[in-house]
Amino acid sequence: MHWEWLVDPMTLKRLLRDKRHARLLSAASRGDAAAFQRLYGELFGPVASFFYKRVERREDAEELISDVFHRLLKNLNRFDPKRGSVLSWLLTSAHNALVDYYRGRKQIASLDDIVEILACRRADPLEGLLQSERIRRVRDLLDELPADTRHMFALRFEHELRYKEIGECMDLSEAAVKQRFSRAMRDLRITWLEDARKPGEVDYAL
Repeated sequence: MHWEWLVDPMTLKRLLRDKRHARLLSAASRGDAAAFQRLYGELFGPVASFFYKRVERREDAEELISDVFHRLLKNLNRFDPKRGSVLSWLLTSAHNALVDYYRGRKQIASLDDIVEILACRRADPLEGLLQSERIRRVRDLLDELPADTRHMFALRFEHELRYKEIGECMDLSEAAVKQRFSRAMRDLRITWLEDARKPGEVDYAL
């Protein structure tokens, strides 16, 4: 029995995707142009989405996308599969490019999209909170989070990266990512429940 079939479908899908990307990158590093074109086609969507949702000017986002893939082409031989997936490696590059782009500004990302994603996650601790009239308040709470915490949420919920891969993107240990994520979710929940207890407020309690 292949061990892949012992995991849930979403995990299996991610594992197969990561293996496919690793094979394509390996072939591309040996000069296979077709492999690089296919890899580019599969990775363009996540990278483009990453920038389009975080950079106001479309032309700037397109330039950043181009830069990231240019770096990928120049550094095909530097990928280390022991440190994560090809996607997490590329998103690390995208994150670094975004930080450089927004250096000196107050915010590096908007989490409007994360609100919508969280709303569809039945297993998330915020389950049941993100209904129509509740989304505005959750968005406000997310906007109050530090920029690095919002970015962590984006990598976790939007790009479905594992804690280890998020750590690679943010230069943190896996344990540190888990601790920060747990603390952020706990604080959001506490703030939400405190709001729910205020007189005249809509009952948002879980």
